[in-house]
Amino acid sequence: MGKRMWLSLFILSGALSVGAVVGGINPYDYIGNKAIAEVASEQEEPKPEVKIGKPHDIEQALPKNTASGNFRVFLGEAIKARNTGVTIDAEGNAIVPAGYVYSFHNTPNEASQGSNKISEILYIDKFNPASAPLTKYLRVQSVVDPAKVTVTPFLIKVKPEEGATLNDRVTGRPDQYKSADKDGNATFVLLEDKNQLYYGNSNTELYKVDSTVKTKLTDAEVDKFTTNKDQVIEAKIVLDGETAIRQFTLYVETLKVSGVNPVLESVETRRDKDNRYGNFNLKPTIPALLAAGENPDYYTITFHKTTADAIANKEALDITKPIEGAHGTDVTARISYKLAKSANPIVSTAQKVKFTIIDKPTIPALPNVSYCDSKIASYSLTIDGQTTVIADGRPIATEEEMAKPDFDPKGKYSIGYFNSEEDAIANTNKIVGVEVTVKLNEARKIWTRLTSLEDKNFNTAFFYASLGYDDLTTNTSIYNEYIYCNSEDSKNNEFVNLYNLNSYFTPQKPYIKDNPKEENLDVRYYTSLENAKNNNGLSREEASKFKLVLGAPSTTIFARVIMKEGFSCEAEGDDNIKSIKININVTPTVSKYLYPSEDKDVQQLCFDIDENKIKDVELKVKNESQYAIDIQWKIKVWKIDGKGNSYFTYDKIGEIVKVEGGQIGIKSVSVAGDYRADIVFSDTPYTDKTEKKCDISIYWTVKAPPVAVVEDADETGMISSMEVDEKGYAPIVLGVLDGGSKPVTDGYEFAIDNSAFQPSSQFYNVPIGEHVAYARNVKTGCSASIKFSVFGYPKYFTPNGDGYNDTWNIPGLRGHNEARIYIYDKSGRLLKQLSPHTEGWDGTWNGKQMPSTDYWFTVEFVNDYKTPDERNGRKVSYKGHFSLKR
Repeated sequence: MGKRMWLSLFILSGALSVGAVVGGINPYDYIGNKAIAEVASEQEEPKPEVKIGKPHDIEQALPKNTASGNFRVFLGEAIKARNTGVTIDAEGNAIVPAGYVYSFHNTPNEASQGSNKISEILYIDKFNPASAPLTKYLRVQSVVDPAKVTVTPFLIKVKPEEGATLNDRVTGRPDQYKSADKDGNATFVLLEDKNQLYYGNSNTELYKVDSTVKTKLTDAEVDKFTTNKDQVIEAKIVLDGETAIRQFTLYVETLKVSGVNPVLESVETRRDKDNRYGNFNLKPTIPALLAAGENPDYYTITFHKTTADAIANKEALDITKPIEGAHGTDVTARISYKLAKSANPIVSTAQKVKFTIIDKPTIPALPNVSYCDSKIASYSLTIDGQTTVIADGRPIATEEEMAKPDFDPKGKYSIGYFNSEEDAIANTNKIVGVEVTVKLNEARKIWTRLTSLEDKNFNTAFFYASLGYDDLTTNTSIYNEYIYCNSEDSKNNEFVNLYNLNSYFTPQKPYIKDNPKEENLDVRYYTSLENAKNNNGLSREEASKFKLVLGAPSTTIFARVIMKEGFSCEAEGDDNIKSIKININVTPTVSKYLYPSEDKDVQQLCFDIDENKIKDVELKVKNESQYAIDIQWKIKVWKIDGKGNSYFTYDKIGEIVKVEGGQIGIKSVSVAGDYRADIVFSDTPYTDKTEKKCDISIYWTVKAPPVAVVEDADETGMISSMEVDEKGYAPIVLGVLDGGSKPVTDGYEFAIDNSAFQPSSQFYNVPIGEHVAYARNVKTGCSASIKFSVFGYPKYFTPNGDGYNDTWNIPGLRGHNEARIYIYDKSGRLLKQLSPHTEGWDGTWNGKQMPSTDYWFTVEFVNDYKTPDERNGRKVSYKGHFSLKR
């Protein structure tokens, strides 16, 4: 990374820190657009290639006592030379450069894959010196670009015994890393470092080294050494008059963060009833989260909506693009160090990035630009008069001024007009000129954009340019009084919406359907005639929530027709002021009274098999009020008017029924159809109120009884099935017509003859003969039945001597020894009488081959259901026809 880029990042970091203190950082202008562009361009420049140095070969002497065969080597000496402490190779390249991590491996393949890492203390049991030198591999990997991996071999040599000293025999100790606790301390255990310097020899002493001062560690400190700084430790061993020394460092790892909570600013992009929102770019805040001089590439920094998500490291935000945030909210940064070596690296979730929405420049309320003339089709309106209103005393720069090279935007604004909000926000497709053309009955929304040229913040608003009618009239209501109906449990003082009355006043002449004049009409309401004459109307909020008192006399309201928002046209003159009385009453509180098995809106008639008639359905209304109600039962009836058009109405059924409070009104019906109950209070609960009553209607659909059907049965109920086997059995499928045209099975159970009901509609091994099928609604118990008969025979035969279908018979009757089959030609002549046990008819009569055509048959047999049944022994006959094909 070049110096220019680092300088830019340091400036950016400083700007963020200051901004966090003074309360604002523009996410699009931390250090000026030029500087940001410079940083971005520098980041794209190619970085100098980092050359990885060649590791040192290690030369280690064997211990004096080689009987055990143990051999130990400190592999870290491949990175940092034992005697010189050099960490670069002969060409001056760092063996492990800054921003890189390393590991040791036995094979080049394992090193390339980063698998099977070996300890920095290589322990070889029963070492054979003849196997030396040994080759090991150092893997060096960039934390910035993990794809950059270098694998380099190095040698472990055995130093000849001649001239070897104790210093050549002892094993170096690796540096240790621990994460600092909340107080900045870390605790290390050094007992192994003492005992393993030279193959378990206990003559080792440990010292802490501070500059030139060395202090021997006590046994307690060896067991538990606590420090708040990086500490050099020296291990010293004296043996047989020789002295050997090794040094290693205890590193207390901390996370170098700034502790700053950066503040991002954004212009408002949208708002709702709860807050204002903007788009925020989180990437530029990363340097400000770190301590000065820290390389952001060495850290993993993610952002999360909540601290809990940051701690759990889940739902990280995508910071490759701006994110939407609400004013006053924040996101939590999760920060960890890629180069950390401790077993439990520190993770920080204490810092947040706060979001602030810059206040938009205010735009005053804008008047509409409107014209009223019913006789013209279109009109051009001038809109530049709005500029003075929008500017509200602020200096407005012209396009010519802004185009000048020395233009100073400080404190200046620009104004533009647009046909849509999208164009106003994007500042595109400006309206050219100062006039817009509108058609009659059109209110065209014109958007304006006020932009602060200093910080590019902007606001939008709209007004209407419209052409309306100047001949509007206020219609006289067909009703003198209108009653608002509220629920019985509502409060005495109620608010009603006067705009529900609009349709009484808005019809315009000529009185035709879809009169275009009426598309954009509204009504202004007044509380007195004087207010109406002075055009002192109720506000929209007041009219939509007008207070009425339950039990009070009727209130007179005055009305004038006006055009909707965007127009300034209205029905003029006192003769266009109309009135209507309004009042409020209550609707009875009722409910459908249902048994647990009944459906809320649909009920069904049932056929009572035992009594052979349809059972009535009871429609029930429960009076939940303390006052009596009147119920008028009705049924939907379709009729034809004088022009042949069909329409429906509800005809009364019987007289009005009075039901006392808490009681149930019941109507029994035996005809399918749509029913309605119209309900009012028998007497209004408020005696000083109008006598007009509020009604409520409840609806039911009463379905016809279900109809059982047998699949593939003809109009006589016969199933002529080719699936009847030689035993006379056939599969049967049942269904129910339940108000539709297609059979259904859901919600029903089925039975045939005397069998038990089953949920499946499929039956097997149903014998030929007459049967009764039953279907029963599981929920209501409503049943239906149908008679059917099973009989199967071949539809054709081919007596050509090929061994297939050469004779015709009815194999399904072979279980009926008494069965007789009679075959006839089309003239009724008997051609053959046969038993089901014979081979069948071969297509001849008196030795003569009969022609290819249709033939008729009758069959007689006796019912035998194999189970007790009253139809057993009953004689049954069937007729049918089949084809002879040659």
